Amino acid sequence: MTNPVETSQANQTADLSELPDDVILRVSHLVKEFPITKGVFYKKQVGAVKAVSDISFEVKKGQTLGLVGESGCGKSTTARALLRLLEPTSGDVWFRSDTLGTVVNVATANKSQLRDVREDLQIVFQDPYASLNPRMTVASIISEPLTVHDEGDKKSRIDQVKALLKVVGLQPEHANRYPHEFSGGQRQRIGIARALALNPSFVVLDEPVSALDVSIQAQVLNLLDDLQDEYNLTYLFIAHDLSVVRHISDRVAVMYLGRMVEIADNEQLYDEPMHPYTHALLSAVPIPDPTIEVGRERILLEGDIPSPANPPTGCRFHTRCPIAVEGKCDVDEPQLEELAPNHWVACFYPEVKDVF
Repeated sequence: MTNPVETSQANQTADLSELPDDVILRVSHLVKEFPITKGVFYKKQVGAVKAVSDISFEVKKGQTLGLVGESGCGKSTTARALLRLLEPTSGDVWFRSDTLGTVVNVATANKSQLRDVREDLQIVFQDPYASLNPRMTVASIISEPLTVHDEGDKKSRIDQVKALLKVVGLQPEHANRYPHEFSGGQRQRIGIARALALNPSFVVLDEPVSALDVSIQAQVLNLLDDLQDEYNLTYLFIAHDLSVVRHISDRVAVMYLGRMVEIADNEQLYDEPMHPYTHALLSAVPIPDPTIEVGRERILLEGDIPSPANPPTGCRFHTRCPIAVEGKCDVDEPQLEELAPNHWVACFYPEVKDVF
């Protein structure tokens, strides 16, 4: 794997050869900050919420990268920034676009390029109740991307809507119904059908099952697996449920307070975690073996997550870390380093495991 903190090219578009053939997306030094202002008539910036702070990672074609972390760590902001639903403060998002036939820096693309790139980049939102317009029929919702990008005529769009409904496990006659007539799982399937309408190559799944019942979660996850195989899709799967991420992901990236702390292959991260924060997250995942579960000790992190408006100096995790060393962890900020093949960790003392 290429060094995830390597500086990317400065130009807006690049030849395909500048990304490895198996890489579809490379995020380099992405930053997203939200200004804090005060004043009624004359707004003055007095600070910033550092939601995403200099993160880098890449996603390979046809694979799923799971992005995990506690609520508020910056997962959804990362997804929206790399899609330009939120304007990044700085950084690069290199994407291999089939529509444009080149590698595009989404973070700096002009309106024309961004419009074309969005045929390849789609998102499924977390809340199936809020992400569908209640005044539009299912046919209008799913065909809207086709209309916006001027794909086909009215009849072909309706035919494609019915075909997409079948693909996601719904009936063609559902096309004339409204969102309120469906359950949560069915609404999420409608959202997935909308995301697939333009035949994208990369789909961001922003906690797509967190608002669903457990039994429905399994159905949607299996559907996503089947669609990935059938359409050769690449996923960025965002979640805070590590058992769900383990089921669907090829690689896993762990975030804490706007920073990447560990990136590794699925089994490697779950079997041999190196960062103390990853250890703590995994200790909270139930094991379906009563004998092992009874004797297992939870790692309870002390204190609350610091405010992203005023993050700690040095390692951002040191205020809650059981192995933090005073004078080192609270002063210097660790960078991602490859401590094992394809296993990147941002920690000064990953070898200390006695406390886990």
